[in-house]
Amino acid sequence: MKLYTIKKYAAILLCLAAFTSCDTDAEGTKYGVNGVEAAFASTQMNVEVGAEDNGIIRVPMYRGNTDAEASVGISIDEATVEEGVFTLKSSNIAFAKGEAVGYAELVFGSIDDLSATGKYEIVLTIDDKDALSPSKSGEITVTAQRKLTWEDYGTGIYTSELFGQAWEQPILKAKEGNIYKLPDCITEGYPMVFTLSEDGQTLVNWDLQATGYKDATYGMVYFTPTDMQRQGNKLLFAMRGAVAVEGGYGILYSGFTETLELPE
Repeated sequence: MKLYTIKKYAAILLCLAAFTSCDTDAEGTKYGVNGVEAAFASTQMNVEVGAEDNGIIRVPMYRGNTDAEASVGISIDEATVEEGVFTLKSSNIAFAKGEAVGYAELVFGSIDDLSATGKYEIVLTIDDKDALSPSKSGEITVTAQRKLTWEDYGTGIYTSELFGQAWEQPILKAKEGNIYKLPDCITEGYPMVFTLSEDGQTLVNWDLQATGYKDATYGMVYFTPTDMQRQGNKLLFAMRGAVAVEGGYGILYSGFTETLELPE
């Protein structure tokens, strides 16, 4: 771990991001004995997606009763709808006679629409409770993230104004796009990942990321930039240090610049 000397950038205020909670319906589920007997294979599906998926995630649904054609209605959670990254290609899954498996298709457009480091949780629900299998699940959470292939980009220089130090920094670049990874950047085991525009002049994405440094009062410090300027082969990130507070995040450190000098 690098030695930390926090300078004068202690935050003046903590801006809390309020989260709202949802009540859940406690009603019991009724099952049709002679229905479709449909169910997702499990309650959880983890998937990495790449350009070869052509903007679609296929989620299998199975049914026990295959005697006739059937159509099962499904819905997607409101949070995913509001986020606007994933949509359902169709709200119905059709089964031909004798067919035991059908697929819900989650559409996400271009692979570049996905965050380099983010994970997306999409909840699918079978709407018709009478169509459910009594022994399996009518709801599934699909956790999707972007699949990246990292290649060595060289060694640069990272200068931290917050910690008052500079060091040689190995840099990886994703084969799939203009996405960069800084392994063990501030602290061993905590990489930083960000995306630049195609011309490399603009910061496209930097998700809130843990630095590995823990404040004595508030715990883990996360980096989140407000802007980036490029000067030749130097990337200057106008950075803030956030901490988790009561279900949200507050800004603990601000007004400092983190600089990455790319290899020539």
